[in-house]
Amino acid sequence: MSLTESTDTKSEKPMSFIWGCELSSERSSYTFQMPEEWQCEQQLALRTICLGAQARDEFHVLELVPNEEGAAVPLATLKPSVLPMVTLVGVELTPPVTFRLRAGSGPVYISGQHVASKTPTHYQRGAWRRRSSREYST
Repeated sequence: MSLTESTDTKSEKPMSFIWGCELSSERSSYTFQMPEEWQCEQQLALRTICLGAQARDEFHVLELVPNEEGAAVPLATLKPSVLPMVTLVGVELTPPVTFRLRAGSGPVYISGQHVASKTPTHYQRGAWRRRSSREYST
């Protein structure tokens, strides 16, 4: 079943969670992946890539790294004085997805929606979970 299809039962309704991460010279790559116990269809829909206030006036290149062999794909080239932010439409990725700050020192913030075809158990209990020092999810 595709996440965009409508469903008849409430338990099959896709759930959407706000997602974000920060890349910088201290942490130049991040892999978005889901725990194995989440046995449902999932997507990461990217919405915004922007520079932090501390970003130097240099080019910051963010790229998507393939899971297998192949060349990395640039997603955005940002510079504070020219283009500090981009809005993305239609960029929906299936985990695992790796982002890398190829050039620049950041910080670069990536945000979007994590969409799952059903609610994972720890979200059903209403728990807030901070998955890592630079990734947040509700």
